[in-house]
Amino acid sequence: MGDEQRNKDIVRTVEQLWIDGKLDKLDQYFAPNDQSHDRPPFLPQGIEGAKIAHQGSMKSFKDRQLEMKDLFAEGDKVFVRSTFSAQYMGGVPGIAAPEGGTPIKDIESWSVYRLKDGKIVEHWGLNDGFAIAMQAGALEMPRMEAPAGR
Repeated sequence: MGDEQRNKDIVRTVEQLWIDGKLDKLDQYFAPNDQSHDRPPFLPQGIEGAKIAHQGSMKSFKDRQLEMKDLFAEGDKVFVRSTFSAQYMGGVPGIAAPEGGTPIKDIESWSVYRLKDGKIVEHWGLNDGFAIAMQAGALEMPRMEAPAGR
C-alpha cells in the first residue's frame, strides 16, 4: 500500500473516531507535538487541545451528525470535506440559542492533515461559521429583489 492510501486510511479512521466520540483511541494516530493551525491561542497544541475543543463543540452542538463527503490525498497531506447537522445549544460567542436549541443543517467543515511516518503532525481546519450564525438566527440577511425589467 502506498503512503497516500495509508494516510487516507489513517485520516478516515481518525475522522470516524471524532464522529463516534472515541477520544481515548485517538492518541496513537498523532505524533508528539503535532501542530494545529485552527485552534484558539488559549487551548494547548496537540491532541490534548483538540480533545478539549471537541468536547466544547459537543456541548454547543447536541446530537451532532457528521458525514464525510470527500477525502483526497496528495503527497503527505490528506483533505477531508464533511458536513454536519446538529441542535445548536449555544456556547459560541455572539450566537445565542433559545431553550431547547436551534436546528442547524449541512454545515461545511474542511480539514487538511499532514502526516509523517504514519502519524499526524499538522492540521488545518475550517467550519462554516457564517452558515452556523445564519441558521442559528444570529445574522439576518436582507431580502434581495430582482432588478425591474428583467
